[in-house]
This record gives sequence, structure tokens and C-alpha cells, in this order.
Amino acid sequence: LGWPQVSLRFRYSPGRFSKWVYYTEDLDVFSRFDSIVVFDADMGLAQFDWNEFLGRRELHASRWGAAPVTGVLRNETPFQPLRTEWWTECGRGGARFVEADFVEQWFAMLSGPFASWFLRRVVDAGMVFEQRALGVDWGVDGAWCGAAAEWAGKEAGCLLVTMDMYHGDTKSLKQDVVFHQNGEHLNNLWWIRLPQWMKVSELWLGSFFQDVSNRCSPLGVEERYHVPVRLRQEVPILPTGPPAGNGHPSDPSEDSGGAYAAKEDPEKAKGQRHGGGKGGGGKGCDI
Repeated sequence: LGWPQVSLRFRYSPGRFSKWVYYTEDLDVFSRFDSIVVFDADMGLAQFDWNEFLGRRELHASRWGAAPVTGVLRNETPFQPLRTEWWTECGRGGARFVEADFVEQWFAMLSGPFASWFLRRVVDAGMVFEQRALGVDWGVDGAWCGAAAEWAGKEAGCLLVTMDMYHGDTKSLKQDVVFHQNGEHLNNLWWIRLPQWMKVSELWLGSFFQDVSNRCSPLGVEERYHVPVRLRQEVPILPTGPPAGNGHPSDPSEDSGGAYAAKEDPEKAKGQRHGGGKGGGGKGCDI
């Protein structure tokens, strides 16, 4: 068949920048491909088992329809279900994938037509302009699962394949106070301009899935990787506020975890507690 025609383009950008500023220059190109991959430079693409990954993705698509966004696990992340040990411990080792309301932007495979539609909406909302001005790329992964569900007409727009991809985490990006302030400002803008999409990932972006103590809960509440928004209105089963200290690690050089949930009015929150409740079914989860 011969070698594919490959065109390699690169750009050097000193200082902080958002990769989405450059991705959005190719919106029309994305729509001509079945799938595209977005990733950070320190992800271990060469060591990854692509055949296994694509096989699991296609198996899910054959049963429940293709997910517009597919993510994987990595060795370091504040979101516990996206860590490799979440799946190697606590009896979850047999799960090959689960539908989810959040996957991170460090690595993801997106449907080409969806990526073009989604990023055009993001540009129209002014979010890429804000990212360019602030030099921060937070919020895209907080919005794309909701957008994917809307685009595909599905309850769950994202798929989490429970395979580990090595993340070098080279710490090349300096995360100082200004970086976090810009990130929080950008995150608030996502909630103001595209709240219907951010709402879908709200449970993930709050404190629950970033709490290490929930990793092996015997109650099973931690298995709610995808909960339809309509059910959350009936049973407020999980806390949705930001983590303590807004989720930022004490060491500003550490991974911040991306976007966070909208801040809750402390006066309204007084005296409120989230109850238990029975979790949803296993659709979209393969064991």
C-alpha cells in the first residue's frame, strides 16, 4: 500500500500558551478525518498499546454506539478514577472501559467531525481568545463530555478506556500563583458562557473524585462515573463543590488537575448535606 503521506508542521512558542489556540486553526481539517488525537508532549505515545486501545474503543462502539471522546488512565492525576491504581486495586481489574462524564485533555481521541463542531462552538463563545490572553488551557476537558453527549444524542459523550499511558510530567510549565489565578478566572468564564456542558462534568470537577479516601469505598458510590444530569436533580447524591483549598496542591509546581467546579455560595451551602442514593446501571461498562 505504500507509506502514508505525512505532513509535519511545528511551531515554537516561548512562555505559556494554550495548545487549543493552535488546534483551532485546523477546524476544517479535523472534519475530514474519522478521528484525531490530542495530547501533551510528555505523553508516552510510543510505548502505548494502540491495538488494544482501538479494539476496546471499537467494542464499545459496536454495543452502544461510538463515543465522540475517548480517554485513558495515567500515572499521576488528582482525579482518582483516572489513576491506574484505581483500576488495579479494589477488584476493578476486569473492567475494560466505562462511560464517563469526564476524561482529561492530556490525551484523548476525538471524532473528527465532533472536534470540528465542538471547537468551533468554543471559539464562538470566546474561550480560545481568553485562553490566548491568559496563557492557560483549562476548561476544555470540563466541557467536552457534555458537548459530546449533545452532539451524538447520547446520555454519555465520553468513554474511559482503562489502560495506562505513561505521562512523563516533565514539569516544564511553571505553575505559580498567577498561573492558578488565570486558570480560576478562565474556569469561571467556562461556567458563565457554556454552563450546560460544564454541568455534565460537575461531579468529577468537585471534591468527590479527588478525595483519596473514596478510592475503595465499600458502598459502591464511587462507581458513578456517569450520572445523567436529570437524575442528579432528583437525588443530589454527591458533593459538587470545589475541593478544599480549591483543589490546588501546596506545591505550585505540581499538577493542578485542570478545571474545577463552579464555586458555591457559602451562605446557601450552610446546613445542606448530600444524601446517599442507589447508583445507576452498568450500561457502557465492560467487564
